[in-house]
Amino acid sequence: MLRDSRGTLPSPNSVALQLMRLVERDDVGVFEVCRVARGDPVLVGKAVQLANSALYAGLRPTAAIEDAVMRIGVAALARLAVGLSLVHSHGTRLGNLELELFWRRSLARGLVLQQLARRRHALPVSEAFSLGLLADIGQLGMLAALGPDALGDPAQDDPLAWQRQRWGFDQTEVGGALLQTWNFPRRLWQALLPPGSAPDASAELSSMVEVARSLAAALDARRALRELPGLCMGALRLGLDEAALLGMLDQLHEDFAQLAAILQLQVSQQQAQQEFQSLRERLGSAPAQFDAQPATVLLAGPLASGRADLQQALRDEGWNVVVEPDLAAGFEHARASLPDAVVLDAEHLPMPPEELCRSWREHESARLYLLLLAERLDGEQQLLALRAGANDVLPASTPGELVVARLRPGIRMVRLIHALERERAQAHGRQRELAALNARLREAAYSDELTGLPNRRALDEFLARSWEHALAHDLALSCVLLDLDHFKSINDTHGHDTGDRVLRAVARALQEHCRGDDLLARWGGEELVLVCPGVEPGAAAAVAERMRSAVQQLGGGLPAVTLSGGVAGAAREHPDSVGAMMRAADQALLRAKREGRNRIVLAEAEDGSAAA
Repeated sequence: MLRDSRGTLPSPNSVALQLMRLVERDDVGVFEVCRVARGDPVLVGKAVQLANSALYAGLRPTAAIEDAVMRIGVAALARLAVGLSLVHSHGTRLGNLELELFWRRSLARGLVLQQLARRRHALPVSEAFSLGLLADIGQLGMLAALGPDALGDPAQDDPLAWQRQRWGFDQTEVGGALLQTWNFPRRLWQALLPPGSAPDASAELSSMVEVARSLAAALDARRALRELPGLCMGALRLGLDEAALLGMLDQLHEDFAQLAAILQLQVSQQQAQQEFQSLRERLGSAPAQFDAQPATVLLAGPLASGRADLQQALRDEGWNVVVEPDLAAGFEHARASLPDAVVLDAEHLPMPPEELCRSWREHESARLYLLLLAERLDGEQQLLALRAGANDVLPASTPGELVVARLRPGIRMVRLIHALERERAQAHGRQRELAALNARLREAAYSDELTGLPNRRALDEFLARSWEHALAHDLALSCVLLDLDHFKSINDTHGHDTGDRVLRAVARALQEHCRGDDLLARWGGEELVLVCPGVEPGAAAAVAERMRSAVQQLGGGLPAVTLSGGVAGAAREHPDSVGAMMRAADQALLRAKREGRNRIVLAEAEDGSAAA
């Protein structure tokens, strides 16, 4: 549709396109690249300036294009050439978009993305800079091709959704298509897509692009309020706290003027200073109405509430302390008033700690910091509690000052999330977006990142619910433990990227044979588990055999792979029925391996006959 329009799509100059074609060759050398680059003297001058800029801080100055190419990299220079040749290519205005402002925000994105790349070791800084510079090139593409109304109203809640409804695609997809047309690597152009839609190989880079977009957009005071929650959440997913964001912003401020001069962007120093300072103040503190109220910490249960030194340490911190020796009353108080943190006696709970943690996480998500005090929980029990949602587990005798030190950063993050939610809801009525974000975060916590299958946490919960249901309705429950044969040799021979492709392909093939009530989960590594509620082991073995056959027939240019499986059913008379079922399936899987692999084996009953 864009190609059929009357408008002119953004296009790099001929030298940039020639460089992009040139670097596809395996035998290209630095001097040949320099010979082509000299066809654009402006590009040569900017490349030398970039090689001496903050992107390569600490290296000796150079005046030669050959040194610049060696420093920047052959492929990175070609991609930079694309970005540099597009700046100012459409004049000063395109539709209702002021291009000088567009490229200033693009420069900010490029600088932020190169800082993230340096932190995460995700790609060379020059490539990160050029990717950030071009991250929103789809806006120019749509405006040039479709006219001034192509992007919709930028003030609306979800302009990308409007674009997809109106045109069938959005500006991120157009940007990806343009970079693909200009021969950018797949991993780079796919990173322009939103994180949820980017393929696994580009998912981390896509998240980095989103953080760079949000930070650059937040420099505009009119958009800062809308961008800050997404910026903070995206940064947290990348392991960046508030201090890291402020450090990136300060570095951006320091480098911005020098790079703007190289790109020949007219930047008012006073305006830039105001933008950076305003955003820094917003990032550095939560809204005033929240700062005025001290945090509330609930001490629940005899162990937690009986610690006078802990109560005093919490009060010395300036926090409100609520003491509930009775655990049931503590639970009710927590649900009714939602304190910032709960310090919980894990020794006198009426249920296993992990069950309580899981229940609270399902209701309260990230809006509560949960710290358990225990003396008799062993390492495995502590791990179960942490997996189920506890933020920390400490011995009951831990000094009060140390407990406060553990609580301090957690409470700050909880209150920051509270503050951002309230401010965003008051300004834009966007509570439904945060609810959706919490749902996505919870879904991510229960999903395996590589295959998209449910993970171990989801499997454990599903098994518990299925066994409860089986007992209540006198139904069977079976499971199949599946393992890819000789998977290590695939990784060793073909590389881990190919191994990851094989795992994803196997997961898709197995899902096609699952019933609606079944759960297929990734157990870990190359092991998968199929849980079949209401199904006897013999029938589950038949399903597993169809899966084994489907995997054996996988094509698509993947290495040959086979599957072994062990099948078992839960016996209601066993005191640990689900655990016994999993152990029996594991033994049956070992038999399948010993008997030659590429087969499904049914676990034997205690009398030696096959389980049925």
